Amino acid sequence: MNFDPMPKPTDLFDNPQLAIIVALETTLVAAIRALLAAHTDMLDDVFPRTVREQDVWADRLIFLGGDLVNVLGKYRDAVLEKTLPGAEDF
Repeated sequence: MNFDPMPKPTDLFDNPQLAIIVALETTLVAAIRALLAAHTDMLDDVFPRTVREQDVWADRLIFLGGDLVNVLGKYRDAVLEKTLPGAEDF
C-alpha cells in the first residue's frame, strides 16, 4: 500500500481515478488486517493445527487481497507517472 498522503483536490482534477484507488487500497488493507485478527492461528508456525473451511477461505482472501493491493499500487504509480512532465503517451 502506498502510504503517501491522500491526493489533493488539485491532483484529482487531472486524475479523478486516484480517489477510488486510495479508497480501495485503504479498505483492502483494513479488511486484510481484520481477517488476520479473526484468524490469529494463521500467524502461528505451530503444526499440525486444526484448519477449518473458514480458515482456508480467509487465507485465500488475504492472499488475493494482498495481490490486489499491489496491483492498485502499480496502477496508481502508472497514473502518476503518466501525468509527470516529460511522460510519454502510451
